Amino acid sequence: MMKRILYLLLVCISVALAYSCKKNFPQDLNAFSLDMNFTQKEYQPTLGRSTVYQGNFNSGESSLPLSFRISAVRTFDGKPAPELLKLFPVSIWTGRYTGEEKSLEEIRAKRDTVMRPLWEIGEHSGTLTMWETANSNILKVFPDSGYVFDVEVQSSGGRRYFRDLKLKPQIEEPYSLNGLIISGGMLGEETRTPLEGRINVWFNRVGDGSSITFKVLRPDLTPIPLNKFNTTDWENMLHGFNMRFAPDYSSVTYDVEYPIPLVSTIPTKYTANGNAYALFTFDRISYGGIRSDYGIGFPFSIYQRGDWEVIFYFYDEAPLFEND
Repeated sequence: MMKRILYLLLVCISVALAYSCKKNFPQDLNAFSLDMNFTQKEYQPTLGRSTVYQGNFNSGESSLPLSFRISAVRTFDGKPAPELLKLFPVSIWTGRYTGEEKSLEEIRAKRDTVMRPLWEIGEHSGTLTMWETANSNILKVFPDSGYVFDVEVQSSGGRRYFRDLKLKPQIEEPYSLNGLIISGGMLGEETRTPLEGRINVWFNRVGDGSSITFKVLRPDLTPIPLNKFNTTDWENMLHGFNMRFAPDYSSVTYDVEYPIPLVSTIPTKYTANGNAYALFTFDRISYGGIRSDYGIGFPFSIYQRGDWEVIFYFYDEAPLFEND
């Protein structure tokens, strides 16, 4: 009888010890790879526009999600840089932009203004973003050496710091022109020689509103009436609204939301290769009774909100519009 009691007592003690040990074992930990790394160590965003660095972190064999945090920001010489951590109003998309929106109100209903640090890291993606609110009045820009920052990466499997990543902001460029495409062999009205390479494009910000105006000028700076561009699809020139011509057709104006294009990574009928793409076209009958088509293709971007004038200046001679 005594042996049976001792046996049961030993069994109970063994079960209790096993339960206690299991209770104190750590839970299954997420894999935390030693091979994780930032594939880009230096960042040079142009200010005045939102720049997103995606795919810049290799998680190796780590279990996902990981958590990211900018743990320290300082100037290149080691001084505090609170301007990068302070919250500023930035514009974000709360709905999906498609390029099919029918009004400014519909576009604006898909956007919101929130408070964010100018230089931000995605909590679980590691994506780094410089928001469009950042400008050279707030941040140091090249040729200054800029900033240095650290990133903390962690999960239940561990924690690691990536130190001394570099941030070298570049001064604002409020617009960009990405070439000018002259098609059809457009000729000058006097010499009847090709006009390619004989056009300047000017960008002028003339107000604080939200519009864009196009003009075309002769060598003497007088306007070429836009109805000369008789086959242009004015309604679909860009994603703008309330299109209006000047009474003498010297200009055409659209109300728009900025930047142009609104989302450079989403192809629409208004874009090409990440740029807005405006096209001015006309036709004329040349010798032999052949109808020929001509065009000016204009890939561009404008990042700063405002009332902008875009002027095409034929500084040498105007195009030949008349039939032969």
